[in-house]
Amino acid sequence: MAKTLVFVTNQFSCDRIIYAASIVAEKTKTELHIVEILDSEYDLNPQAIDYLFMQAKKVNATMRLISAPDKLDLMKKTIFPPDVHHIVTGMPNSHQSVLYDLWKQFSGKAFYVVDATGELIDVASNKYATA
Repeated sequence: MAKTLVFVTNQFSCDRIIYAASIVAEKTKTELHIVEILDSEYDLNPQAIDYLFMQAKKVNATMRLISAPDKLDLMKKTIFPPDVHHIVTGMPNSHQSVLYDLWKQFSGKAFYVVDATGELIDVASNKYATA
């Protein structure tokens, strides 16, 4: 079955990304899979991790927790399979964000970003795709 893939970090605010992705999965009739990436960018927050697992359960999603020294490599390997059709993330935090590389490399897949207010933005129809 086709999948909607979500990337989150261990922050409470990532719940907005999970909920926005659940809308994509529902509209596209795809399975919702959440990957929480642990890296040096954010301090480990066990309470946030537990909270996000609970949010995943609420939207009937599976969630994996992965520690990754190379975030871009992990994301590429996770996006690559042909059954991954939609990818949802937070907004890029700078022009050096790994998201720009992913959007270019996997141009045949549908990418969405979720802003701080929870608005879901289709990358292909927005300025972020070419920034």
